[in-house]
Amino acid sequence: MKPKKQNVRNVNKWQGYYLEDTDCQYCLYYKGKKRGCTLTACSCEDIKNDAKAKGRIKRKRGFNSWDM
Repeated sequence: MKPKKQNVRNVNKWQGYYLEDTDCQYCLYYKGKKRGCTLTACSCEDIKNDAKAKGRIKRKRGFNSWDM
């Protein structure tokens, strides 16, 4: 395996889901304010608990910029 070059930046900085990513409006089973969710239990409850436990509530401003 070749060694990594010095002038290459790692672009894939996956930190995990944030709590704002698991909002109901982004869910496939959410049918709007009137109908609500079609599931009895939230499908991403484990992701929400993991994000809360690790302190990933809201992303910092400018998280998607190249200057990080």
